[in-house]
Amino acid sequence: MKKHTLPFRRRLSHAVTGALCFAASASATAQSSVQLFGTLDMNITYTRSDGRSVKSMDQGGNIFPSRLGFRGTEDLGGGLAASFWLEMALLPDTGEIQGVGFHRRSTMSISHNSFGELRLGRDYTPTFWNISQFSPFGTVGVGGSANIIEGWPFGLVGARTLTRANNSVGYFLPKGLGGFYGQAMYALPEGDDGARYRGGRLGWTNGTADVAVAYGVTPVGPNDYRVASIGGTYDFGLAKLYANYYRQKAEGDKQVNTMLGVSVPVGPGVIKASVARSNRSGPGLDDDDATQYAIGYVHYLSKRTALYGTYSLIRNRGNAAYVVSDSAPASTPGRPARGVQFGISHSF
Repeated sequence: MKKHTLPFRRRLSHAVTGALCFAASASATAQSSVQLFGTLDMNITYTRSDGRSVKSMDQGGNIFPSRLGFRGTEDLGGGLAASFWLEMALLPDTGEIQGVGFHRRSTMSISHNSFGELRLGRDYTPTFWNISQFSPFGTVGVGGSANIIEGWPFGLVGARTLTRANNSVGYFLPKGLGGFYGQAMYALPEGDDGARYRGGRLGWTNGTADVAVAYGVTPVGPNDYRVASIGGTYDFGLAKLYANYYRQKAEGDKQVNTMLGVSVPVGPGVIKASVARSNRSGPGLDDDDATQYAIGYVHYLSKRTALYGTYSLIRNRGNAAYVVSDSAPASTPGRPARGVQFGISHSF
């Protein structure tokens, strides 16, 4: 992940201190629960592209990036509840906070057991989840499915809603609908071009199979940026299969990504593998394609702590120049890029 130094760290530390004080006071309320949660993930990464290599200490190679958050729920009675979620990104190799405040997620919700949840704030878009949920490596690390998605994590031609949206109003279906789940979102632009979003996701699962479709639109200038996807998993017990089709389209630029993956439990760990393909089309873009191969192993020391290793290779074509990590040297268009990562992650 890219490292940034915050110019207003003092202000952010006050926010964290305030959240901790709130957590301490709210936990004393009988009908409320407040939780401090997060993930610390650190790894050694070796990347190589176009004859150049970089060795670095990085973070976020196993499903979740390093993060720190506060979340809580108050039982209002009669099946009604109020909740909040504040989550920030961390750089544990330097002890810094990445990005601006609680930019990973900052929401408030009111929910009912029978009617679902209404959620307000900065949140993940419905079209993000099919990318992350239906990939054995998620969207992080050298094997992440996002490595060959153009414009990640924002989108094409000025859109900024590929992963998250500010000022959003979201609705989530209640549980207990025969395995069906879904959400809808509308994000207010507040005068910010490329920030308006409307979209939804609908899925079904029975514990063995899980499949979902998603669609979203963001106006950018006079045109629309559109995202559509379908993905799923099927757990055979001896192995779990993953499949994903993802398409993003803007004026003069279309990218279609497909991914097939598998995870196989082996003793206290799991072997993962995936093959992903990116196909660009549009004026001057038809040959700018890429294929990513990834294989890895995660060894669970406990339910919360794991050791992992991943190897990934991207074969670029045309003017495509994707790399496996933000810390990797820039790749010459059309040349391969590769990387290997060994790390440890702990969730709390």
